[in-house]
Parts: sequence; C-alpha cells; structure tokens
Amino acid sequence: MSHRAAGWKIRLRLSSDNPGVEALFETCLAHFPWRSSTADEIVRLRQALNVGDCLIAHEGNAGVIGFLILDRPKAYVSHLFVHDDWRFCGVGSGLLGVARDMARSPLQLDVDAQNEPAMRAYKAMGWVEKVGPDPMRSNQRRLSGP
Repeated sequence: MSHRAAGWKIRLRLSSDNPGVEALFETCLAHFPWRSSTADEIVRLRQALNVGDCLIAHEGNAGVIGFLILDRPKAYVSHLFVHDDWRFCGVGSGLLGVARDMARSPLQLDVDAQNEPAMRAYKAMGWVEKVGPDPMRSNQRRLSGP
C-alpha cells in the first residue's frame, strides 16, 4: 500500500529496518511514562519482532515513520506506533488495513487505559471495546477492529 500524496509506503520489515523501528519505538515511549523501563520495553519489542509479522510505513526521506507487529493466527496487533510528525496522515489506519488483509479477519489489540488519544482514534475508526476492564489487566483495554 502507498499514499502517493504523502509519499509513504507500507511493506514487510527488512532486517535493515530494525534500527529505525527501535528508534521510533524509543521516541514514542517518551509519551508513555506509565510504561516499564525503556530497556524492558525494547526486550518485549524484539521478542514480538521475532514471532510476528512486522509491517513498516516508510517514507523515502524520513525512513521508518510507523510500524505494526501482527500475530497473524490470532489477528492480534501487539505493537502499533506512528511517529508524531506523521500522525493524522493515514499511516496508522493504513497499517491496520494491511494487517487486517493479512489476517483475513477483524483485528484485536490492547490499548493502555491512560492513552486517551489512541482510544479516541480507534473509536473514531470504528473500533469497540471487546470486553470490560479485566482486573488482571486494569491498565489495558482490549479493542476489536471493524
């Protein structure tokens, strides 16, 4: 998938994308002070990259501007991050659309309960809370995509 006007494309991750993925992830983590340490989050990211399909949103001059990690058999998105400068440009919805096509079913993901902008964005795209808050995961909300 590509967005001609904005100049970005979505493709599967190459090993050469790993530094860009990690750099984007670390930049985005600054907005989530409630998360674990950066080192712990990077370990979880690397584990997810080893077992899931990773889609990259790439722009020629900017490099990696977004990524999504998909557990295809479960249709579960473990990671979705878009660089601040590229939000509201269709990158996130583009990544989700390609992932939905790959999974061939509606997607699920968890959102940090404190991440109100993400919750609003998902709800605006038609995502719904799948189950009420789970006492074991009170800091996350499970959403199901359209």
